[in-house]
Amino acid sequence: MTPYVYRARVRWADQDPQGHVNNVAYLDYMQEARVDWILGGPQAHMLGDGVLVVSHHIEYLAQSLFCPDPIIIRLWVTDLGGARFGVAYDIYQGETHVARAKTMMATYDVDGHRLRRLSAEERAWLQGFLGAPMDFRPLPRPAVEWVSGFGYEHPLRVRWSELDPYDHVNNVSYLTYLQESTIAMMAEPRRDLPWGRPGDPHTWVVAAQDMTYRAPMLYQIEPYLAEVVILRVGSTSVTFEMRIHDPHVDVTYAVGHLVLVHADPHGTPVPLPDILRERLRPLTLTV
Repeated sequence: MTPYVYRARVRWADQDPQGHVNNVAYLDYMQEARVDWILGGPQAHMLGDGVLVVSHHIEYLAQSLFCPDPIIIRLWVTDLGGARFGVAYDIYQGETHVARAKTMMATYDVDGHRLRRLSAEERAWLQGFLGAPMDFRPLPRPAVEWVSGFGYEHPLRVRWSELDPYDHVNNVSYLTYLQESTIAMMAEPRRDLPWGRPGDPHTWVVAAQDMTYRAPMLYQIEPYLAEVVILRVGSTSVTFEMRIHDPHVDVTYAVGHLVLVHADPHGTPVPLPDILRERLRPLTLTV
């Protein structure tokens, strides 16, 4: 198996205030690589007929920067099933392995609004890229069920520019929502503590995140609602769970997790301040 290789240019706008490529930008690079791979192959019709993102999982291994070196993505197929398949990614900048990730995909009947099985031709093409599985250390999951109203609530307004050709909110935008929601949630607990601007003694970096898509989000004027709880406060990290739903409809559109690590300016984990632990306690899910 020879992986498909895609080179993404780092854009100036991909940087965050810490001077690194923002974690959400990697999902953009992965989407670019997937589309380029499918569009350039013999089954390009899959993009128009329908192929949906079911879930993402990504681990960040090193920081990438705005520079002439492109982001190099090597992708291959895993978990080939009847209607679903995985796309695994090794992501480099220069010689540095900056991330590894996997996207679960599903073939979709756009007109019928339902999943469809892979055709024999689609399966044969995917099998040509079938390679080694990619596994991850599982992210924490809730020890007990939590109900709406317990966590931090953050309104999400969908922008027209976030819709894809299927009239659904594009999968990358959900990780932007996860980022926005956790930053908003942490605004009060981190008051008067360093957040990661140049010159701060401590910073925060995303170590891993995932997103599972349960139902398509559509454009609407009224905001959706993100609810965020803290699942675990470790010695150097905080793990969050986010659920997106519509306050007026009993539907959960997506569930995401994010591991945020407290670090020094070089990215080395450092212990969380005791005062921060106290401030996070009311939003932490416990047994």
